[in-house]
Amino acid sequence: MIYYLAQHNESLKILTGVTPRVILAAATAFVIMLLIMPPLIRWLKRMKFGESGAKGQGAEVVDAMREGKKGTPTMGGIGIVIAITIATLLWADLGEARPWVLLGALVGFASLGYLDDRTKIFKGSKGLSTWLKLTLQVALAVGCGLAIWAIGTHDADTLLKGASPAGMPEGFYKKDLGNAEYIVRLAIHQLAFPFVSVIHAIDLNFWIVPWAAFVATSCANGVNFTDGMDGLASGTVFIAAIAFVIIAYLVSRVDSADYLQLLYVSGGQEVAVVCAAMAGACLGFLWFNCAPAEVFMGDTGSQALGGTLGLAALMTKQEFLLLLVGAVFVVEAASVVIQVISFRCFGRRVFLCTPIHHHFQYLGWSESKIVLRFWIVAAICALVALATLKLR
Repeated sequence: MIYYLAQHNESLKILTGVTPRVILAAATAFVIMLLIMPPLIRWLKRMKFGESGAKGQGAEVVDAMREGKKGTPTMGGIGIVIAITIATLLWADLGEARPWVLLGALVGFASLGYLDDRTKIFKGSKGLSTWLKLTLQVALAVGCGLAIWAIGTHDADTLLKGASPAGMPEGFYKKDLGNAEYIVRLAIHQLAFPFVSVIHAIDLNFWIVPWAAFVATSCANGVNFTDGMDGLASGTVFIAAIAFVIIAYLVSRVDSADYLQLLYVSGGQEVAVVCAAMAGACLGFLWFNCAPAEVFMGDTGSQALGGTLGLAALMTKQEFLLLLVGAVFVVEAASVVIQVISFRCFGRRVFLCTPIHHHFQYLGWSESKIVLRFWIVAAICALVALATLKLR
């Protein structure tokens, strides 16, 4: 909205730049969180949307922790979704399709999470059945995948015509920036690999749709598994979102994409704006979610953040880098899968309790120590991921 106004007002021209919009999107989301969370927390308490306490499944240490948090409002993810949405609508270029797809995923996954949270609270169950939740997640992710495929097809049809350099393979794009001419490979439906030149990126074509469904669904559940301690999910998503702000900015410029040998993503700067809003909202939520937490994000927030983060990785063509940027989410989800397979196939448990943050709890680590150390690991992994961008 403001981007459109700035384009038609000379005094606001500075706001059309990517850097100011990224900073202001993060700041806007953060301030909105500080303003709306206190009344939202009061409303959640009044509606009795609170944690139910111990689950009584034999995990005594975890049950003791959950009993201590009983009654603490959940579904705080509603505030996160509102803040990201408003900040994106204010500062993103709404003529670009990518922010709309990301917002659609954000609201869609949040709605699924909200349904799951309500089922847990009012029906006294574990929430939606695993297969129903997974089916709904995949259906939503497929829709997002179709949108990504359509955007890539549109870019190929509009940008490559008349801008394909002679003598270069199909898919390469020529663009002038200042006094320099750059030749980059345009991001359409490719799957790029770390440490490998973009020349060898694989064109998935329509297979980008199931691939997108897999990545978005996996990331949504990975963040969901991580959301089990005060500040754990919000802090790690904040770090991952900051990393993708940088990645999205780099792939949106022909000069940096050419220098780093990355796929050039037309409109990638708007992904950076959305990720900045996500980072600001997570930081604002952490203000209320740090120990002892006044509110939890619930599935409403964790699924929304995870699904949107997965799509940001898909749009920037850095899906494999997400494994490193979101290493904490990967390990959390992997620990659950390994535990289930090991117990069902061999009757043995690999970990004392899963997700893996509970394993460390059983080892005697305090909750604050686990959260802080997971943040440190997440930050190190994000920095290493950014460093690998040049290794081609």
